[in-house]
Amino acid sequence: MKVKELMKKLELEDPESEVILQKDAEGNGYSPLYGVDGYCVYEPYNSWSGDVFSLNWSADDAMKTESEWSEIHAKPRCVVLHPTH
Repeated sequence: MKVKELMKKLELEDPESEVILQKDAEGNGYSPLYGVDGYCVYEPYNSWSGDVFSLNWSADDAMKTESEWSEIHAKPRCVVLHPTH
């Protein structure tokens, strides 16, 4: 889902409502939204999972070479929603 699609869905909701994140598709847990980070890159393994890299990290933090890290920085950004737990 793109940010513009999420914004459109959220426009229909009460702006005073708490945001709760479901931990998995089966509903095996829930957590309130803690934070939002829009300075990240998502690299998928497949159609349902992958890795996220914060662009605030160094190449060493991400366990990448400087060349690999430069390639990651050139990719499109994603927005990560962080749960409380």
